Amino acid sequence: MSATTPRIEFAVTPRFDVFYALYTISSAAATPFAAWKMMATKRLPSGFADTAARVAPLPIFWALLADAAQSIPGEISFDELLSTIRDAASEDLQRSILGGVFHDPDVVAWLVAGRKSLKQVVTDDDLPGADLLTVFGLKPYDPGSVAARAINSLLKQPRPFRDDLAKTLETFWNFGFHEDWNALETALRDESFRMREVREEATPSTLDTLLGLPVNLDDAAEQIRPRTGSPIRYQQIERCYVIPSAFNAKKWWTKYQTASGRLTLYFPVARELDLPNRLVGRKAAHTSREASRPVDVNPESIFRALGDTTRYAIASILARTPTTSAELARSLKVSKPTITHHVQALRSAGLIKETPSGGSTRLSLSRDTVAALSGAAVDQLFSSSGELTLGTTRRRRQV
Repeated sequence: MSATTPRIEFAVTPRFDVFYALYTISSAAATPFAAWKMMATKRLPSGFADTAARVAPLPIFWALLADAAQSIPGEISFDELLSTIRDAASEDLQRSILGGVFHDPDVVAWLVAGRKSLKQVVTDDDLPGADLLTVFGLKPYDPGSVAARAINSLLKQPRPFRDDLAKTLETFWNFGFHEDWNALETALRDESFRMREVREEATPSTLDTLLGLPVNLDDAAEQIRPRTGSPIRYQQIERCYVIPSAFNAKKWWTKYQTASGRLTLYFPVARELDLPNRLVGRKAAHTSREASRPVDVNPESIFRALGDTTRYAIASILARTPTTSAELARSLKVSKPTITHHVQALRSAGLIKETPSGGSTRLSLSRDTVAALSGAAVDQLFSSSGELTLGTTRRRRQV
């Protein structure tokens, strides 16, 4: 890569996909996730659609609301996303969401401070971005429209709006999406590693295409060129996050201004659009297995997972007390992304059980998996038939 190319980092996080999944649920348009949508819709409680409509009266609003947690960069868990929204100051939440509709910081400031009304802003013929306002149902302006009512609710009653948003996200997560995400995360993390390898091997002229970015990286001009809109100079960019996505069929992306005045760009990239639909068959098969036989474990995966001292410490904590990821990070004095990485390794080995608890997810060690390990290990190690696994450890290339 060119020395001038913006810093690219990779993250696996539900910070965008939870909103894009809600877009899929609420949209009447054709979707590549039809099988998943049918399953996910059936498990939602009665009254969910009414609460969701108060914050997202049109499906496109979910893409807008994905900007609500822009104060925290990079990879965050759902618990962190939810707590960030719940703890957000009213003005910060208003700026984060309105910035996705009105791309002029002055206009956003006027609205938040009450110096201009939504009607005055939307009916201003000199305001750029009329096409976007039409997409969001704000132009032509109608104070009785569902879009205008939602934005005015954000402006005039930000706390109830914030509470409804948090409640909707929490309900959606607890009524099945946390299981979906746990199942998807392994594939998305594998995709992230493949993307890192692409970054290492690609030339500057092919990197954007090979990663599936919705923009072009122009190293000659030192600019990022979106499909629409003005180019962004490399000097303006602090960093870019490329995030494997399961639900971003629309190829949305976003940019946030940091405290330094520079930009952080997020590119959620969905390169395999059938991932959510596979959950339907997977869950049916999983239910059938659970009903017909005891816990099936892979001793090699479990030994590898517990062979790391940090992961063994995590397992020891979770065996005694159900604990959130945030509490683990505090107890072990490591970063939250580090905890996320280790928890995922334990989860992939079948060692983690997850239980929704309020706005958090509590993790515990699966007693059934540990209890089944001894017998499975004896069967595998002392078997006189079957192939031997004799691979040696090799260090993954650092990226």
